[in-house]
Amino acid sequence: MADRDVLSKFNFTREMLAGPIYRKYEKAIRKVWSVEDLDFTQDALDWHRVTPEQQKGLLGVTVRFLAGEQSVTDELVPMLAAAHALRRFDWTMFLSTFLMEEAKHAEFFMRWHEKVVGILEPEEVAAHFLVRGKTIDPSGRFQVRDVMYEALPHYGGLLMAATQGGSEAEIERAFVQFSAAYNGFVEGVLTMPSYEIVIDSTAAWNAFPTLHRGFKLILADEGRHITFGTEACRILIAKDPSYEEAVHEVFDAYRGNIVGLVEYQKAVPGLDLGKYQTMKVRHYRNRCREMGVTADETLVEQILDPTIDFVVGVEAG
Repeated sequence: MADRDVLSKFNFTREMLAGPIYRKYEKAIRKVWSVEDLDFTQDALDWHRVTPEQQKGLLGVTVRFLAGEQSVTDELVPMLAAAHALRRFDWTMFLSTFLMEEAKHAEFFMRWHEKVVGILEPEEVAAHFLVRGKTIDPSGRFQVRDVMYEALPHYGGLLMAATQGGSEAEIERAFVQFSAAYNGFVEGVLTMPSYEIVIDSTAAWNAFPTLHRGFKLILADEGRHITFGTEACRILIAKDPSYEEAVHEVFDAYRGNIVGLVEYQKAVPGLDLGKYQTMKVRHYRNRCREMGVTADETLVEQILDPTIDFVVGVEAG
């Protein structure tokens, strides 16, 4: 029998190779694409063809993606540290592709804004960033908060603290909470309508083919990210069903962001916004099913309630 210390130096097992997370790693490697292969020429021509109102509305979404992809790239470190602490090498392998892809998404949006719109420096793109604090629920029932810049650092900090000094159970629960916020909430529900808003807009305007293609490529990557996170949550919740509470805590804390459309999702003129609310419900149910948790039917009803309509009175800046 090999020495236990020597055994600990090796991670691959046949069971791991047959598992769903390792297969996601293999698929990510096969599906690598490069921003350098994309041609932005037609998009640059289209920018001068569309109306100023269309330009403003589109930038309201794309600049938010430019900022968001940079932010989520930075927020992945706690997941990597936790995967290592939990001795799940297949998770670490997949997360290496996850981190690379998020950085590439940030690169794509940086190149699109630089080559198409002509903005690159922080002060240039920041002028088009829509302010979250001016999106309100007139009824006062729901608060619209900034999940990306509040929730992810918060839950990431809790996960890192658990990784550095907590028990295995504390790390697992914190991982479920962070993954529910990141993969389940932000990537898995909140952002999904935004992708479709841009895809629908480019199709309706018959413009920006590279932005359209880029969003399709990014969506394929994000599908793997989402289902990695939900599968990891399912594995941990199956081990300890009490972790399901951590999922609902996250969705409750940021309920207002799912119930209504936030500022940049209402920026593009002429869209059927009801379509995107229905889409949220579908994605929310899918994420709950994938994690093995019970969907909150009250939340579903609130998303679909036509009387809940947030007011967006934002100015860029």
